[in-house]
Amino acid sequence: MKALTIGLLFLTHFSMAQDPEEYLNAGYDKYLEEDYKGAILDFNKAAAYEPDNAEIYYLRGVCRSLLGEKKSAINDLDIATSLNPDYADAYYEKGYIFLSDQNAQKAIEEFDKTLALKPNFAEAYVSRGTAKCMLENREGAARDWEKAKELGIGYTEYMICE
Repeated sequence: MKALTIGLLFLTHFSMAQDPEEYLNAGYDKYLEEDYKGAILDFNKAAAYEPDNAEIYYLRGVCRSLLGEKKSAINDLDIATSLNPDYADAYYEKGYIFLSDQNAQKAIEEFDKTLALKPNFAEAYVSRGTAKCMLENREGAARDWEKAKELGIGYTEYMICE
């Protein structure tokens, strides 16, 4: 009887548990619907099942950034890049947060990491150029914006570093 009870508890526990991929997908759907708080809750559940999944932390970091929770966002993005040091999008997102905080030097460091991994990431050139302009590096900004233009960004002619 004792073995039957343990077996039933085991089956009940696993039949109620969702696949972590379901939580990840549900969170992503909520992110697309701009329900960032709901997405974070689903990403938290996914992380409980897959704590070594860099994508979960990246997506949760993006949502936290969009909610203005920059410190938490950076923490999640740091976890994502520690789990996957080649996660160019996570470095880009960190750079973008630093850029929005007017921390141009730290932004450039993150955009450099992004571009080392993904050299054709046009938006990273635009953002790094903007950070260089903030530091009054006009030549560096112009080079980055020109590279972005070569990669297909069509609005770089409006980018002027003054």
